[in-house]
Formats: sequence, C-alpha cells, structure tokens
Amino acid sequence: MLHSSTRDTGIGAELKTDAAAVPADQAETIARDKYGLDGRVEWLWGEKDSNYRLTLADGRNYLFKILNPAEDPGMTGMHSQALLHVEAVDPDIPVQRIIRTLDGEADFRMTDADGGTRGVRMVTFLPGIAQKAAPHSPRQRRNVGALLARMQIALSSFTHPAAGHRITWDMQHAIGVRDLLPIFSDPAQRRRLEAAMDGFEKQIVPVMASLPAQVVHNDFNMENILVDPETPETVSGIIDFGDMVHAPRVFDVAVGAAYQMGDAADPVEAICDFLAEYSTLVSLSEQEIAVLYSAILTRMVMRVAIPQWRAGLFPENRDFYVRNTPTVWAQLARLDAIPTETIVARLAAACQQGNWKP
Repeated sequence: MLHSSTRDTGIGAELKTDAAAVPADQAETIARDKYGLDGRVEWLWGEKDSNYRLTLADGRNYLFKILNPAEDPGMTGMHSQALLHVEAVDPDIPVQRIIRTLDGEADFRMTDADGGTRGVRMVTFLPGIAQKAAPHSPRQRRNVGALLARMQIALSSFTHPAAGHRITWDMQHAIGVRDLLPIFSDPAQRRRLEAAMDGFEKQIVPVMASLPAQVVHNDFNMENILVDPETPETVSGIIDFGDMVHAPRVFDVAVGAAYQMGDAADPVEAICDFLAEYSTLVSLSEQEIAVLYSAILTRMVMRVAIPQWRAGLFPENRDFYVRNTPTVWAQLARLDAIPTETIVARLAAACQQGNWKP
C-alpha cells in the first residue's frame, strides 16, 4: 500500500461545487442574445452543470449547458474542440454538434449573479433514450463496444493543453478514493472496496505510466449512451464529454465494461460482448489485458464511493447521487461468485477473439 504522503487525496473542486441553476429566464435571454435562438428552456439534472433543453417555436431542440463555476476555462474549450474534432474525423459517430454563437464561438464565458464566470456551450439535442432505460442485448453491447473503439480512434489524433487537467473521475487518481472508504459503516462493504483498491495499487499503479495513453471520453456509461427506442440495438447518440482526459486507454475500456454489465445474470458474459466487438477495431496489449479486470473493479469502487461522499456534502440531492449504488453492489456480488482467475481468462479470450483473423 502506498503511504498517504505519496497518494493523491481528496475530491476535485468540480465535485465540491453543487450544480447551481441559472434562472430559466436568464438562460433564455442568453440563448436569444448570444445564439439568436428564441425559445423556452426546461431544466435537466446534471451532476456538475446547469443544463437545459431549449425548445424553439418550430419544435427544434438544443442542449444548453451553463457549466460548473469550478470548471477551468481550458477544460471548457477542450470539450468543445473535441466534439468538433470527432465530427471532422469520423462524422458518422453520433455525437452532439456544436452550435456556434452569433460571433462564431464554439463556447464563451458568462458572468453569473455571484460575479463569477462560467463557460457556456450549445449543442444539438440527440434523439433516443438512455441505454439504461432500454432493453439490453448482446448485439447492443457489441455495438457500444464498436463505438467506443471508433471514438478512441477518432480521439487518438486529438491534443489539447488542458487534457492533463486533474478531474475526480480520472482513474489515474483513484488512489485518493481510498480516503473516502471510512464513510461506509458496513464492515463487509468497506473490506470489499479496500480489497479492490489493494488490487489497483498492486497491479495497476506500478505499470500505469507505461500503459498506452491518449485523450479518452472517460464516461462511456449507460446514461451517456442513447439508443433508438424502436430498435434498441441501434446506438443513436454518445453524449457528455465533460469527464474527458488524457489517460491510459484501458481505463476508458474499463469504464465502458463496468457499465455494460447492467443487470445481466452473467456479468462477465455481458462484458465479453462489449470487449469482443471493441477488439475488432482496437487491439489491447497483453499488459493492458492483464490489468483490465482490476481497472473495472476500481471504477466500481469509484461508482459507489464518490457518490456516497457527495451525498454527504449535498444531502438534499442524496437520492440522485446514490441511485445507482444498489446496482453496483449487486454486480460485485455476481462477480465475486465467479473465481477471479476465470474472469480474467474470459476477458482475455474476448479481447483475443476480437483480434483473431482467419
């Protein structure tokens, strides 16, 4: 275990600031004055930002984001430029399209009621429903895996000065999550989370700097993946670039895999669906495959520990923050019923199966 003096500790500023809403009438004024779009806004929940659906009189919809006051302006610019880059490199990836201001800006800074500045971005509103709310299937999971691979390929040529900025959901800083574990009063739960963190420190930390890295989406979860409600195997949108960062690409894969388990009776089979199709386009190295399962477990620890911590900071939003916690514990229970060596072998086989050529 690393000594506390050598560990990244704490939660980033972006999660210590609540998603304070900008008044609806002010949001409508900004949309009209800066974008020439006259419509009505509807508040949409976000973990960090003030989000609105803007609907014009003709029925057109846009997503209007007034970003968290703690977000660095460089990060705001990076997210906008990444969307433009993906659109240019692989226009068939269904990401939101940037709507420029009347002055041609991809995003801009506004001054809020407290005198602080906040980034503002307008994008298209993508069709579909969240994958989480749709029926799941092997074909759907395979399609999601393929899209993650295409996203990584598109972003592999993207660079930005802010890409190394520290964010809480970056697994490179997961060591600091161990400091949150005392908030779990159940000894068995705490031991399970600590065991996963032990694995991260022993298996991943020593090789982390040598893992292939690039700018990654970093939040390929079922709420950020939209599917067609009529044909739920069809992925209709990938949203929310707000957690993107320069990091080992296997962490990006682990994030996607951790969510694709859903409520499948065999969570490993669900992950393998995702990995097999991903691997037809991107080949993970032996070193990446070796740490993949530990990275998946680390993301699961983050999924319960970070929301639990935020629920204590903002108790009025507790139900929202911990809404997915029971699902994660159920997934861990199903994984723990399978020998670790079996899981690791099955994940490796899925990656190699995708790379196999006749």
